[in-house]
Amino acid sequence: MIGWRKKLAVSATACAIVFSSVSGVVDAACMSAVDEVAMANQGSVIQWKQWVKKNAKPISSIVPESAVKGSVSSDQYEDLQFLKPLLKDKGMVSLGEASHGASEYNSAKVRLVQFLHEQMGYDVLAFESNLGEASAAYAQVGLDSPEDTMKKSIYGVWHVQEVLPLFEYIAQQSKTEHPLILTGLDVQGTSEPFIGFVEKWFSTVDKSKSVAFGQTERWYLKVHTYDDLERFNREQPQLIKKYRTFQQFVKENKAELQDVYPAHPELVPVIERVLQNRIDMLESYCIHMVKLFAGIEPERQMKEASYIRDQQMANNAAWLAEELYPDKKIIVWGHNYHVRKHNSTMITEHNGFDYDNHPYPTMGELLPFSLRKDNYVIGLYAYQGSSNKSSKETEQISQPHQEGSIEDLLHAGGHPYQFLDLTQAKLEPSTSWMFTPRVAKSWGVLEENMIVRDQYDGLLFIDTIHPSQRLSKVQPLDPISGDL
Repeated sequence: MIGWRKKLAVSATACAIVFSSVSGVVDAACMSAVDEVAMANQGSVIQWKQWVKKNAKPISSIVPESAVKGSVSSDQYEDLQFLKPLLKDKGMVSLGEASHGASEYNSAKVRLVQFLHEQMGYDVLAFESNLGEASAAYAQVGLDSPEDTMKKSIYGVWHVQEVLPLFEYIAQQSKTEHPLILTGLDVQGTSEPFIGFVEKWFSTVDKSKSVAFGQTERWYLKVHTYDDLERFNREQPQLIKKYRTFQQFVKENKAELQDVYPAHPELVPVIERVLQNRIDMLESYCIHMVKLFAGIEPERQMKEASYIRDQQMANNAAWLAEELYPDKKIIVWGHNYHVRKHNSTMITEHNGFDYDNHPYPTMGELLPFSLRKDNYVIGLYAYQGSSNKSSKETEQISQPHQEGSIEDLLHAGGHPYQFLDLTQAKLEPSTSWMFTPRVAKSWGVLEENMIVRDQYDGLLFIDTIHPSQRLSKVQPLDPISGDL
């Protein structure tokens, strides 16, 4: 053990190549040391790849159950049984993805959700999408088509053919005694389907409050686009006052509102939470958006707003786990950036504006300590192929991969789809790659540097990805994070 640790130390010093002050040529002894280090590093990479090949768990299929025609065999999840001992004591599983627009990422995650729900008792699915929208859509799951439920509940980047089986599954399971509950974590903006849902709901008690809610929500959405700081400062207190009025309205009419949706007792606490989210965002997040559009220190505003968004998502996740669904296990669906465990310890990340060596914490790190301990975080990466951007364009995974990078090492596993657990590995020469800085590509093109074991508990790796098949018009980019 001491020998290989010394080699790591020698590597750092040997890389400082000394030039002769007399001749200007590289000192021969130093050059020899550099060659030795290079050979040692090459030997390490070979050893790392051997370990990956031995320990990677092949996954035989990423085709979701509801996309398969005909009967389902009893051993449909035989290839995922290795997850049971890893997750048996975990109340939360977070499923990341390097990009939002990859067909194989979406299909693999849908199948994982089905497995976790059917065989491991995970009953709640929380998307990186708005809490109110997802919960309202779930309350109407028996009335809308699966495609309409999808479009009303989650962001447009997931309005794709590969995610549709998930919503067919949610609709199917809603008729059973073991439903998969759909909800969200995010706090950005609002949408017409949600406004219409709450307007109809409130009108059963007070039509004037229904009309006022729709007007306030559309005003709130408009505020996000302001580039006039004085106008925002003038209107912000008025908006907060209106949301406090709605809070009082809900408090005074809980029983009547609950009677409208007796099968969904979660709706009243959800609307209370959403109203508080609105106030919190008006008091913190929105001013950074206004300054961003006004051109006032745009990179700083982007980082501050992004941090606040993740802070609010973490607060919502904690509320779901500790208050709304304290006896249920939760699956989180989002980008690697949001779910990873310690984003503030990333050596280099891309923050949506540029590369950053001093990153902020994101949702996964901002969870309460008890939830962080209870959370198994899975990062998704791919070796080659392309995916949709959050626009009409597609983007190719950049090649070649750096030797010793996450993509380079996991490719050595040799399977089209594979999983690698990091939590059971002890520090030794064959595993030192996960304890030392590694490059991995966000969105397939942005090289980020991290200690991978600090960020993920497991890695799901797909050799080749393709763009998802879109079902509808693409929503615009989130101006803060570059993703929805």
